[in-house]
Amino acid sequence: MESWQIIVLLGALSIVGAVLLPRRSGQGVQTQTVRNMETALEQFMENMEADNRDLASLVTKAQQDANQQSVRRDNRIEELELRCKELEKSLADQAKLLLAAASAAPVNQTVTNAAAPIQETTTEQQPVPEASEPEVSVPRPPTIRSRYPELFEQHDSGKSVEAIARKLAMNKGEVQLILQLSKQEEKAHHG
Repeated sequence: MESWQIIVLLGALSIVGAVLLPRRSGQGVQTQTVRNMETALEQFMENMEADNRDLASLVTKAQQDANQQSVRRDNRIEELELRCKELEKSLADQAKLLLAAASAAPVNQTVTNAAAPIQETTTEQQPVPEASEPEVSVPRPPTIRSRYPELFEQHDSGKSVEAIARKLAMNKGEVQLILQLSKQEEKAHHG
């Protein structure tokens, strides 16, 4: 072969080699980049799974706390309902005692006209026994005067409703209401 053909052939080989060689080294860089991305994605997924586990445990704990609070609230409601029933019963008992005390005053009981035919049919007339219940002393609730002594001291000394309201940090209407209730209470006790 001639020298120029050898030169062309060597040139062509070097060009083909130059074109093929960078592709091989480029594939190595791409492969490394893909491996790095896969590693980063795997790490990201592991972090996400750990965060999900933490979040799930927090949600579970929050649900347990909410359930415990609900149980405590339900128990408290039941307790308050029982106390309310006891107080209502106590109030009803006190009302009965007050009625019994009011009716225990000496009263002559006579036979009414509606009961007369029944007694005429009986051979013996028996006297109607008087109700004798022991007197029950029911403590009186505190008076309005005893609940607001400072207000009545000022009122008795001649202070105006406005001055009393300012001094005691109350509303004017509230002071007037207390004074009116006190007057009604005195009338009820003396009337």
